[in-house]
Amino acid sequence: MDLHMLARHTARGFQALAVAAASMSPSAQAARSAAGFEARFAPLYATVFSEGGSFSGRAMSADLQALEPLLKTPGVVARDAFRLYYTQASVYARRNMPEEAAKAAGSALAALPGPQADTELSYAQFFLRYSGIRWLADAGQHVAALRQVKAFQALYPLPQIARLPAEMRWDSSVKPARALDFPSQMQILGVYEDEGYLLHELGRFREARLANERLLPIARARLSAMGKLPQLRGVLTNIAQNCYELGDLKQAAAYLQERLQIAQTAQDHVTVYDSYFQLMVLAHEQQQEPQARQWLARYEQYALSQKDSEHQARARELLAELEQRNARHPGK
Repeated sequence: MDLHMLARHTARGFQALAVAAASMSPSAQAARSAAGFEARFAPLYATVFSEGGSFSGRAMSADLQALEPLLKTPGVVARDAFRLYYTQASVYARRNMPEEAAKAAGSALAALPGPQADTELSYAQFFLRYSGIRWLADAGQHVAALRQVKAFQALYPLPQIARLPAEMRWDSSVKPARALDFPSQMQILGVYEDEGYLLHELGRFREARLANERLLPIARARLSAMGKLPQLRGVLTNIAQNCYELGDLKQAAAYLQERLQIAQTAQDHVTVYDSYFQLMVLAHEQQQEPQARQWLARYEQYALSQKDSEHQARARELLAELEQRNARHPGK
């Protein structure tokens, strides 16, 4: 067969394919496109969300991105786009890439913004909105994160969160496990705690303090009822920081002392040491040197009781530093 004959046969082959494609109904083409997307996406989705699944984050992100052009083909619906971007966001989060995770989350929610009857999709929507607050914050997009917080607060007013389930559960009888009882009180309390954190990061210290002081009594009551009072430490830390920035050192110390008491009860040694240190610093800044030394002495006593040589050495370093500062300012 000469080259011209080969070219004619090839042309006839392409014509035959074109005729076959033309004879296929639009619905059949769409079904084939959807099946092609699902065949490539399903194994990736299963790998990412199967318990104990192991994969290369970089390679998985590349594989998922390679599927994006398929979203434009007939038959691939909004649900498919949502699942793809949801998976991308989850992988980026595991790779500690918050900006990319937040962007993928936004794409997913744009594809499927409305409420879903399917529990798997409904939880995925909640997860993206909830986790997106922290992703945006970690990416430095505090204003956008705060908008997301406000959207949650409109749905779940603080005085009404006692009506929510205490904690989220998982149904492990199916694979992958199915989320139950969301959002929970713990999750929404976290959203309100994020509000104070974000306002503080934006330099809006007075607003942050007011937000945290609104949260504190409700968080204390709900966490006590759930037997999780140690979780209150974060709110107390945040309010103490707000008060410090506003120059209310006395109130900052009061919040730190409550934080210290909770940490001691929970045997949270890291927070105990940090609370003693912060209280020492506050006393020193208020020129209350006897009290500063008293807090430092308690720091050392705690280290001795724990037989913690590292913090014993740190206590000696802090004492030397305190004495040097006082020597430079003998009037204090």
